[in-house]
Amino acid sequence: MPFIDDASRPRVSGSVELTPRQRAGGDHLRMIHDHFRHELEALTRAVQSLQDGAGDVDAVRAGVHGLAPSLTAQQVAGMCGQVCRFLTMHHSIEDQSMFPAVATLEAYAPVAQRLAEEHLVVHAHLELVDDLALAVRSHPSRVGELVEAVAALRADLESHFTYEETEMAEPLGLLGLGV
Repeated sequence: MPFIDDASRPRVSGSVELTPRQRAGGDHLRMIHDHFRHELEALTRAVQSLQDGAGDVDAVRAGVHGLAPSLTAQQVAGMCGQVCRFLTMHHSIEDQSMFPAVATLEAYAPVAQRLAEEHLVVHAHLELVDDLALAVRSHPSRVGELVEAVAALRADLESHFTYEETEMAEPLGLLGLGV
């Protein structure tokens, strides 16, 4: 699977000073990403709990939010599917509206292009996580693969989110784009 290479990313941020009002789009993007960070943290706990109880999947007590009574392999698969669908939807919206608008600003076009390319890497991660979550339902011995896939997804997605938050705040503010 390809991975996200931080060192080869184009950088533009810091070239303009934004007003508090102009920073609103970047702040909102960060809040959306923080929601996904929270969901991925819960997913990580769920798959790790599933792994801890892999010998008796029905007895898994995940406590995803500290309150959930139990998560079976089927419930974890559903959770994976939900996270994957919402992230795909979020990236589709960015690809179809935000990045084309940002690309109209010449200096930020390479950043928008790079972020769109990274969405393909993240999508590959999401497909693997979803496939493994479904596989674990009938083959609990594959839960270790799912744990590793979720960890890889989180690492690349966190890198992607941080880059996007840093590099997109300025063009969002300059263009007056909401997220």
